[in-house]
Parts: sequence; structure tokens; C-alpha cells
Amino acid sequence: MPGPPTGGTAAPRVDWAALKSYIARKENYEAQNGEPAPLSESEISAIAVLLRPAPLPEPDLDGRNWLGHLNHFQQVHSQKVTFTDEARQEPRLGKAPELRWACAATIESTGARFPQPGYGLGPGASRSPDFTRKQDAKQYAAKSVCEWLIDSGYMLPSGDLPKFPKPFAPPALASAAAASVLGVKRSPSTSPPGSSAAVMSRKKQVPIPSRSSSDAATPQRPSPPAQPVAAPKNATLRLALSTTSGSTTSTPTSATSSSATTPAAGAPLTASPLDAARTPTPDSDAPASKRVVELCKRLNLPPPRYDIKPDPSTPDEDIWNGRADFENHPRIPDALGTVTGSHTKAGTKERMAGDILGWLIQQVEKREREARALLDE
Repeated sequence: MPGPPTGGTAAPRVDWAALKSYIARKENYEAQNGEPAPLSESEISAIAVLLRPAPLPEPDLDGRNWLGHLNHFQQVHSQKVTFTDEARQEPRLGKAPELRWACAATIESTGARFPQPGYGLGPGASRSPDFTRKQDAKQYAAKSVCEWLIDSGYMLPSGDLPKFPKPFAPPALASAAAASVLGVKRSPSTSPPGSSAAVMSRKKQVPIPSRSSSDAATPQRPSPPAQPVAAPKNATLRLALSTTSGSTTSTPTSATSSSATTPAAGAPLTASPLDAARTPTPDSDAPASKRVVELCKRLNLPPPRYDIKPDPSTPDEDIWNGRADFENHPRIPDALGTVTGSHTKAGTKERMAGDILGWLIQQVEKREREARALLDE
């Protein structure tokens, strides 16, 4: 028979039967009483040494950069989402509490807070999930917002934005806003004073009486110096309106004939340049970058050069910064088209183009508004 190990005493044997009996007593207590078995401090310490606590389950983030998708949405729609971190202490048997993190995201314009039931918060859940890493908790809050944006039509399932994003509005106000817009379109009495029918009548009425009355009263005199300027002024304004609305004809006659085709009062009016730029016509179906080039030509502005570079603060992620170069043109704001922290290089260019396009549309609308104001004088 083998003797005891040399160089020391034999290791003591564990009374496994007694240990099993101890475990059975605790299990029997919990089965009968429906509550955890009482443990002394020494028992808790011993169990904590023997057993590591099982890791708490965490929701799946799908391995996607939800913060990048949400950041893209914020910049395109000029929205702001704020994040609030929450530290939680999870008790552990015989050990110090585990520090875990939860995060909530709030859309400031609507006050909507995520996670919420149906979006990041399961049925019957009393609080949002927590994570070991603070960044994972923030990603989960962003994911909850993105899931709501996808269901509401503001974001595609891929995380990209629609080619023609719809204006962002609080859900409670969306239906009221749509009804208000429909009411304006259907009511002829709310048409602006610069409508094409009113402009047509002014064009026909203003020059003729002034010229005929002047000629009848003093036929032997030459025309007053200011009188011949009236016709070129109106012609120039007609030309400005024609050019603003995209007409290729440059004579006053063509502007008058164009006005003659305007529908009568109560019928739908001809779309303004702003409406034409936003309505999904064949031209407006083009990418924003192409529409920017077209509007730059119409406004006699240089088209932008897109300078897009990786974000140095996030070298391992597909995040980009962009700046639009207009050759230092004096009419163009310095920061127009500048974006930071944008997701994907292609998405950065479209965001820059969308920002520039909005400014160009405002300039087209401003030009038309000024021309109509001069005609009203």
C-alpha cells in the first residue's frame, strides 16, 4: 500500500456528505417557506469565496453604432437629444455591490424620454436595463430612440435617413399641422397678395392708365423723365420673377403670357420656387448634392467643393467631419455646409448638401418675395 506523501502531512479530506446535507437543508427551507434560507456572515463569506456571482444579462445592441445614427438624425433635423446617466448598485452575496449603469435619452423638442414601453422597455418592466459599461448603456438609449424614429418614418431600418426626410414634429401635433396645411391649400381667401392672379391684374392695370392719361393731357410735350422708367421697371421685375421661377424666357411679353395661363380664383395656384424645390418632381428626385449645383447656377453662385475628412477623435469608427468650400464667396456664410461627427462618408456629403440646399431655397424664396414686393409698390 502506498504510504503518506513525503515532505509533509496528508491533505485533510472534505466531508462531502455533510456538505451535501447542509445544502439539502437550505434547499428544503426555501422550498417550504418560499424565501431565501437564512445565512450567517461566515456562511455568506464562505459561499462568496467558493462561488462567483453569475453575470447579469444585458440586452443585445446588434453591434451597430446607434449613437452615430442618432447623431446624423439630430444634425439633419436640427434636433437635440440629451442623455442622462444613472449609476446603480447591485447587491452581491458576500461581496461589495456591483456598479452598473443605465441611461435615458430625451428629445428636447418633444419631451419624449427613452427607453419607454415598446421601445427599449419590455412589458411590465419597472426600470430600464443596466450595463457594466456606461457606453453600452448610452448606446442602448440611442437604440431605443432610433427604433421609435424607424417606426415613425423618420429613419430607415438600416439607420440611414430617407432620401426626402419629412419634417420632424411632436406626434401629438403632427395631425393638427397636417390639417392646418390642407386648410390653407383649399381656401382661396388665404392666398398671398402676391399670387399670380393678382400680379396679372396689376400688370394689366398699372402701366396703361398712366401712359394714356399723360398722352391725352399733354400730347405736344415730351414724356416726363420718370415716365419711361416705369415700363422697364415692371419689365425688369417680370423678368426677375420669371428667372426666379426657373423660366428660360427673358422678355416681358413672355411673362405676361405666362400670367395669362394662371387658373382663376379658387383653382390651385402655380407652385412657387420654394414649393417646386420641395415637391418630389423629376428634378427634385435627384440627390441633394445635384440640386445644390442647379440652384447655385440659378443664383449665380459657385458650386461647393466638399472637403470631407475622418474625425480625429474617433479614429476607429466611421465618423467624418466636412467643410464646404465656396471659394470665399462674399454672399455665402462661412460655416454653411460644415458638419462634425457624421456617420459614413457618403452620409456626411448628403448632410452637407442638405444644409446647403436649405439655405439656397431660402435665397430663391427671398428673391421672389422682394420682386413681388416691388411690384406691389
